Order: sequence, then C-alpha cells, then structure tokens
Amino acid sequence: MASASQAIDYAWLLDQLKLIGFHAAVFSAIIILGYVVGRLVGEIVGRSVERFGFDATMRKTAIGRAVLKSGFTASELMKSVSKWPIYIVSLLFALESLNIPYLEGPVNAVLNFIPNLVIALVIFIFGGVLSDWAGEIAKKSFSHEGSPAFYTDLLGNLLKLVLYFVVITISLTELGVDVTILNIIAQAFAWGVAIFVGVSAGIVVGWLLKDRLKDILPE
Repeated sequence: MASASQAIDYAWLLDQLKLIGFHAAVFSAIIILGYVVGRLVGEIVGRSVERFGFDATMRKTAIGRAVLKSGFTASELMKSVSKWPIYIVSLLFALESLNIPYLEGPVNAVLNFIPNLVIALVIFIFGGVLSDWAGEIAKKSFSHEGSPAFYTDLLGNLLKLVLYFVVITISLTELGVDVTILNIIAQAFAWGVAIFVGVSAGIVVGWLLKDRLKDILPE
C-alpha cells in the first residue's frame, strides 16, 4: 500500500494543468491578435503606397528597379516591412507571457532591437530611392544642349554616392553600430568631392560659355 508521501496530489496537479492551460490560451491569443493586426496594418500600408503610385517612382531609381526585378512591387515590399515586425513582436510577447526565466533576457533584448531595425530598414529603403531620384534630377538640371554628358552624369552620380553614404551612416547609427571610422572617411571624401566638383563645375561652365566667348573676344 502506497504511503501518504507517495500519493498523487490531485489538487496540485489540477492547479498545474490550469496554469498550463492559462499560459497556452494567452500565448495563442497574442499570436492570433498579432497576426490579425499585422495583416490589417500591412493591407493599409500596401494600399496607401499603391494609391500614391510609388511603383512609378521606384522604376526611376536603380534600387527601385532592383526591388521590382526581384518580384516585389512597392506595395508588397512595404506591406512586408509593416506586417512582419508585428508578427515577430507578437511572437516575442507570447514567449514572454510563458514566464520562462531563460527566455526573458533574450526576448527583451530582441524586443528592444526591433524598433531600431525597422527604422534603419525604412531609412535605407526610402533614403536609397530618394538618393537615386535626387541624382537623376541633378543630371537633368545640369544637362543642357551642347554640355558634355560625361560631366553631368558624373555630377549626378557623385550626388547619389554622397547621399547613399549619408543614408547608410544614418541606418547603421540606428542599429547601434559605431560609425566613427565612417565619419573620418566621410570628411576626407567630402574634401575630395568638393575639389572635384569645383574643377568639374569650372569645366562645364567653360564648355557652356565657349561659344559666347568666341563672339566676345576679338580674333
């Protein structure tokens, strides 16, 4: 005959089963709610981007064309960027609701990192597209009849490069990456670009004014 110490404590077992069921219900509810909210936010963002015609803007930029060639439209890309962080955050909150000590530290670390990751990703995508757009506008602004296309393209590409560098630096800063070395390189690069742009601008201006100078200056 089993002793009292060996007897099953059905009350304790029932309490544990209730606790497990409660945690399972909370876990499932958070996952379902996160899925619904993520889908809803993704649809709203995707339709908004599609309504504003962002696809047409992306086709005018190198990064945008690369994204479109990969099979994503602008609306699909922003829909994914909007909904997947919500899915991941809901999963992390669901794991945190289980009150497992070993998961608390890693879950909190990821939760604190996700907002910076999303901001960095949005800055990189929109910054890259705007950098391409600004470079193309600069090319058209400097382009005149009779002006050398080489220099106008070069100035536009330099502007793109500078803006890319700024976008990447800001994105890395949001991720908590030390950009001290990049700042030193940027200063040296800025001096080089300033000198080069000054010389190039002088050449372009000289090219544009060469015909007028022929008429002004006596032979």
